[in-house]
Amino acid sequence: MKLPFGIERLDEALGGGLDRNTTNLITGRSGIGKTILASHWAAEGARNGESVVYISTTLGRRSCESYLGKMKFMEGVYDKINWRFIRIEAKYLLPLTPEKIEQSTISAIRMKPDEVDRIVFDTITDMDKALHDPVLYRNALRYLSRLCYKNDITALFVEEAPMKGEWSETKNIAEAVIFLDLLRVPDGYARGIRILKKYRTAHPLHFMPFEITDNGIDVKRGRFVRKDYEYVFKE
Repeated sequence: MKLPFGIERLDEALGGGLDRNTTNLITGRSGIGKTILASHWAAEGARNGESVVYISTTLGRRSCESYLGKMKFMEGVYDKINWRFIRIEAKYLLPLTPEKIEQSTISAIRMKPDEVDRIVFDTITDMDKALHDPVLYRNALRYLSRLCYKNDITALFVEEAPMKGEWSETKNIAEAVIFLDLLRVPDGYARGIRILKKYRTAHPLHFMPFEITDNGIDVKRGRFVRKDYEYVFKE
């Protein structure tokens, strides 16, 4: 069964949406639209009558209400999402064991795990920073993914892509990775969205153009093709 974003062209490219009971990732530079995209997925779940938890470590309650709550795709479903606003600190994760991760996650969602259908972790980067160790972070991701699999929860992680240096381990654990970027085009810059991987799906590899509107993410038709180190739009 597929869990869609409610964004027609993106869901088409994903083969209908994210696969149920999987761990997935949205990544990209700061300010590119990751939180809005993740919120689309949460809103679509709530619209379909699913139990949705959205854990935010970056937005406060008031800023979330004034920002995401005012977007058109949130009409009628904002209050149906279980919003959780937390700060991640190492003391909530260490000593790192499966039991500790489960205890901290249940404390954050304030629900029984088997009652949750969709969960968003925005951003998982804060857990990486709190642990400050790639091995510990990799293990924490595995414990968190195991908890979701065990309780039939479909998870969507949101992560900041580094401007320089290596990416984290999250992309290796995720079964679908959606990358948002700002592309250089002949007349300036444009937003592009690309599916880096999606298990069991023959997805497109090119960047698709998108815009951020008062109705959220709008994925356009066409694609960006790289030419002489620039991207050129093609119908």
